[in-house]
Amino acid sequence: MKIFKEISEKFQANNIQFNTDKKEFFSSVAFLFVIYFIAMISIIRANFFYIDDLRRSVDGYELGGVFSRHISNFLGYFIHAGDYIKDISPLPQLVACLFLSLAGYTLVKIICDKPNKLLLIASLPIGLSPYFLECLTYKFDAPYMALSILASVFPFHFMQKNRWLFSIICVISTLVMTMTYQAASGIFIMITLYVFFTNLNYKKTTIKNNFLFLGIAFISYCIAIIMFRLFFMQPIDFGYVSTNVATFGNSMTVFLQNLQSYVVILYDDFNLKWKILSASIILLFYIKSILLSKTNKFLSFFLTTFFLAFFFISIFGLYLLLEVSYFGARAMYGFGIFLAILSIDICYSLKKIFAVPVIALIWCFFVFCFSYGNALADQKRYNDFRTELLLKDLSVLLPEKAETTYSIKLINSIRFSPMVRHTAKDNPMIWKLVPVGLGGGWPFGYMNLTQYYHFQLLRDYDIIDEEMPVVLDTYYHTIKIKDNNIAVILKSHNPY
Repeated sequence: MKIFKEISEKFQANNIQFNTDKKEFFSSVAFLFVIYFIAMISIIRANFFYIDDLRRSVDGYELGGVFSRHISNFLGYFIHAGDYIKDISPLPQLVACLFLSLAGYTLVKIICDKPNKLLLIASLPIGLSPYFLECLTYKFDAPYMALSILASVFPFHFMQKNRWLFSIICVISTLVMTMTYQAASGIFIMITLYVFFTNLNYKKTTIKNNFLFLGIAFISYCIAIIMFRLFFMQPIDFGYVSTNVATFGNSMTVFLQNLQSYVVILYDDFNLKWKILSASIILLFYIKSILLSKTNKFLSFFLTTFFLAFFFISIFGLYLLLEVSYFGARAMYGFGIFLAILSIDICYSLKKIFAVPVIALIWCFFVFCFSYGNALADQKRYNDFRTELLLKDLSVLLPEKAETTYSIKLINSIRFSPMVRHTAKDNPMIWKLVPVGLGGGWPFGYMNLTQYYHFQLLRDYDIIDEEMPVVLDTYYHTIKIKDNNIAVILKSHNPY
């Protein structure tokens, strides 16, 4: 009880002030919210049930599932006004835009304290990064994914306050992150490294205080992660992801393998323009940090080099230590925060002319939002067309048994619509972001076919189709039926 009394006294003795006037706060958050909302228009208009959105809209199952997202489940009851999860889009995406706006404003305040329009724009890679666009596409999960970013950024508002208070808020906020979306696990580390580096490079505080800050942040983060793993985490071991952490003996091997995979994916996902502009931002920050350093330039060279290396590695957070890590787009949205931090720093420290690559990259991301939303809408039309065509043929072939349950196996997929293929020529990220809604090999390729329409179909990968008789062969698909088993060979007529 004594320790709780001491903590309470620390809180009461600490005068919490954010050094923010209301006008600045509301105008900055509103400015960012409007930009995010405009960027989201085409995605909202597409009205795309993204991956497991359809299953949630039909079944209403919990948001967290088996992935320990307990806070997502808790907040979902309030956002959905009840314990039954239903489609209320675009409200969740609008809430996500609000959380992103708060995170952007908070990050600007942490780095430079005095927001202006240019600095706020420089924060936009947080949410406009192509990797986070996948998160914003989810009708149900979007606000909680955005909240994971806000929770990771929020504690640093208190880093100049009472150390007890900063530590406690770090622990609480990190726990919020772990129980909303763990892909944000590297954001706290990135900001900690950035603050530590800038304090050291520009002598903003004493070396003792700087290392004390680093120690408090690091220990608080570790305490929260250990608490999550011991008391809140549900262990999982699926084929595509696992919570199993590499053992001490093979940790370096797993770490390097995962890091190499993430770097290769990152390189392949970005088109040439994005690579050049991103590299320009990194190079500007690198040169600026050395030239404007208040330490020895030779020392600053090594400090900046090591900082950028560790800063980049931190993008992927704790996923680097998992035996079976996840490499989907939504696992890599830390790269948007990486770009945002560097962009804000450049726009704050240098003349406006040096903000050109920052503005150019953000404009590319902004335009990509519309291309992506329109690609989703076109793929949805194609998915629906092929699904309805298949069901029409099945209903003709099996008219007297419409209420009988059939097992179905899909072979191949419908692949992508012509518009999606055209968009992907300039933006390879489209291949990763736009899902094919009808195809074998993964559960969500069956979801629309088996759960939305009132035809009694059950997915069955184990159907052996080689000796089944062909009952219909069309331009779009071949149907084989034997007893209550159906095998459908989908035809795409294109290589993608």
